[in-house]
Formats: sequence, structure tokens, C-alpha cells
Amino acid sequence: MSRLSVTTTLWILAAIAAAALLIYVWLAPGEPPSGEAASHEDIPVAERVSGGPFELPVSTAGDEGFDLRDFEGQYVWLYFGYTSCPDACPVSLGWIGQALNRLPDDLEGQVRAVFVSVDPERDDREHLAEYTDHFHAAIQGATGSHEDLEPAVEQYGVFYERTESESAMGYVIDHSSSTYLVGPEGDLLEIHPHGTPADELVRTVEEHARDS
Repeated sequence: MSRLSVTTTLWILAAIAAAALLIYVWLAPGEPPSGEAASHEDIPVAERVSGGPFELPVSTAGDEGFDLRDFEGQYVWLYFGYTSCPDACPVSLGWIGQALNRLPDDLEGQVRAVFVSVDPERDDREHLAEYTDHFHAAIQGATGSHEDLEPAVEQYGVFYERTESESAMGYVIDHSSSTYLVGPEGDLLEIHPHGTPADELVRTVEEHARDS
């Protein structure tokens, strides 16, 4: 099978998985998905996580690249993964997309989401934009070379490792799958474990906004 055919097949499978997840979440709000998508073994973040701003050269928002400092004054849900991920990423982005839809009126426009790909070899800007749009138009994608990614993954304690596979994917990436909540001043407020549902994501933002 040609490289183009493999890529097309993977994107079709990813789109089907994303659509199935979103239908499930819509039909059963507040309940974590079951089955294969929930079987992901979460790789924990590092014991010490500092958080903080970082920059990446590729952004779905435009040619200027990504800078977390551009979100000053807003809350940000931050997630690290990759578009060919078969389970953890669709689950987490599905919850984040639903959380964006469930924000109360007083938080509208004050919460954003960013998906950082740790697979720059396959995830260019166009692929990232198409993938994140499956979950919510307000989710911004960003990536860069592994050297570019190093400061971000170190600051947020993210682990990721490429593993060769005999499947059509060619390789998979084992990675941490926590969702980070970054505050309006750029400080790390929360680290949500894999599978945290939309209602809890929203509730946590509301609590921080109330206490600020």
C-alpha cells in the first residue's frame, strides 16, 4: 500500500473514531466512555511540574506560530498527544470539546483549548487543523520539532515515546494523557487525569474563576 493510501486510511479511521466518540458523549453526558477508548493506560506526568509559557513554530491559528502567552487573561485546557492516537486523544479531546460547549454564560470567551502534537513527522498544520475541528472549532493545534517540543514537555512533565508497530500506522506513541488547566496569568492550576469528563473540567474552571 502506498504511503498516501496508508495516510488516507488512517485519517478515515480517525474520523470514524472521533465521530463515534462525540456521539457517545452527546448521548451520555457526564459518563466516561467505556470499551477500547477507555482502556488506555495513562502514563503519569513527572513528579515535579512547573508549567509556564512556551512557544512552538507551528500553529493552526496562523503563520506566526504558537505562544501560550497569547492567552493571557484566559483559562486554557492544554493537552499533549497526536492525531493518529487510537484511544486516549479522541477521548480527552471529546471531553474538552464538550466542556467548551457547556461553559456558563459568564465564562464564554474566557476559556480556550490547545492540542499540542508530539508527532511532528505526521502532524503538520493542515492535519492538526482538520483533526481538532472534529472536536471543536475553538481548539487550537500546535507542534514543532522534537527539539522545539522539549521545553514544553519538560515544563509540563509530559512523557512520550515512539514505538514501532507492524500495523498500517507504522508506529505509535505512548504518551502522558493528562489535561492541564492553565490560569489567566499563565500559571498551572490543575492537572486532570485521563478520562476526566466535561462536567468536571467546567466545574474546576468555575471554582477557580470564583476564587480569583
